[in-house]
Amino acid sequence: MNVIIKFIAIWWLRSVRYRWSKLYRWLFERRYLKEPLPEAVSIEDIEACLKQVTWKLEGLLHLYDSISYPQTTWVRKKDDCDGFASLAAELLYRLNSNHRPVLITTVVKPISKSHTVCAFNNLRGNLWYFDNARLKSEQYKNYNEIALKVSQRGKNLICWDVRNPYTFELIEFHN
Repeated sequence: MNVIIKFIAIWWLRSVRYRWSKLYRWLFERRYLKEPLPEAVSIEDIEACLKQVTWKLEGLLHLYDSISYPQTTWVRKKDDCDGFASLAAELLYRLNSNHRPVLITTVVKPISKSHTVCAFNNLRGNLWYFDNARLKSEQYKNYNEIALKVSQRGKNLICWDVRNPYTFELIEFHN
């Protein structure tokens, strides 16, 4: 059974999740694209904006989980970790494109403890990340360190990836 769960989790993260998110966005979230996002002039402003959003589980047992447009998350003022990460990435990019935000998703057992965060360059040579509305400003050297920290929510890390938050282009994948 563990082998089957691992196979499905890897298949979902590598092949289906981001295609599904693009389709879901196109079908159900296009209308939000013209909505304005808040102006942030600092990392602290971004954290304050994220604190105005409420965490809410998306999808029945994550069965149709998708990554929302940042505008969708902002207008609805509620989303799961993917929505927080997407909104943080967009606000960081608008603040300074040199932050180079990315989405890091860790798939762990139990699957319900899987998580997505927004990691970014803190402009001092280290990486920080937003875990929902909380800024994690420890000095991380690479995405692997962040993925290992985030995966502690579960018992066993199955796989993790790093994606461009705009195109969902794969940057790294590990299992």
